[in-house]
Amino acid sequence: MVTERLQLDLLPTDDVVRAILDAEARVAPALRAQAGTIARAADLVASRMRDGGRLLFAGAGTSGRLAVAQAAELPGTFGLDRRSIAARVAGGSGSTDEDEDDLAGAERDIVDLAFDAGDVVVAVAASGRTPYTLALAEAARTAGAAVVSVTNTAGSPLAEIADVAIEAAVGPEVVRDSTRLTAGTAQKVVLDALTTAAMVRLGRVHGDLMVDVVPANAKLRQRAAGIVADIAGCPTDVALDALVACGDSARVAVVHLVLGLDPAAAAARAADFPSLRDALAP
Repeated sequence: MVTERLQLDLLPTDDVVRAILDAEARVAPALRAQAGTIARAADLVASRMRDGGRLLFAGAGTSGRLAVAQAAELPGTFGLDRRSIAARVAGGSGSTDEDEDDLAGAERDIVDLAFDAGDVVVAVAASGRTPYTLALAEAARTAGAAVVSVTNTAGSPLAEIADVAIEAAVGPEVVRDSTRLTAGTAQKVVLDALTTAAMVRLGRVHGDLMVDVVPANAKLRQRAAGIVADIAGCPTDVALDALVACGDSARVAVVHLVLGLDPAAAAARAADFPSLRDALAP
């Protein structure tokens, strides 16, 4: 039976926009149903990274570009060694839809990434059957790496080879099969939740604060100072001075101010504990 289909081209612009927003409203309920699975994936990522493994992302098209954006943001936000995070999108920076089937490109990226048994790979594909993404995920499994799949359909080939399969089924797109829309939104939210929860488990968040943010520009320097001031309970100018003294590490600056240690001793104590909360304990 054919169900009624939207005739977008016959609708006023206001109604087109409302139809798109109504579809986006399906994302949160669909992802709440996957909350436990996302949490298991986050724990897996944290476990692998705690033991020195890398967090790698792979995808094609919109999925791949979302994966690359996620990988680009994590080091600065959470103070991670950039060598511990990497992403590959089919076709590289000039990614196009034609690259989804590029198995030769997949082979080049497999060689370049050199998967290790300690790694965890987050493979993103709306359909769960994109050739490029499947090739990277299969190679990762062969190397002993863990695989987390993020798809928008159930029972896909990608999910079958994953250690943890996140299946964010959000229903049909307003523009049929245009997975840059609701499926893309769901993938972005899944990746945000997955990586942020993993960073919390790794001690990279104190309360709701990014204690390892890299103050790479004036805005982020003020943000880092605000974090130090908030936790240490001091004026912002004192926090800024502490940041400078402590090599721009908000975590170390907090230990320095709260415990009254000199910067070197504060750095040593901060390094001894995975979480700032433990480092500040008597």
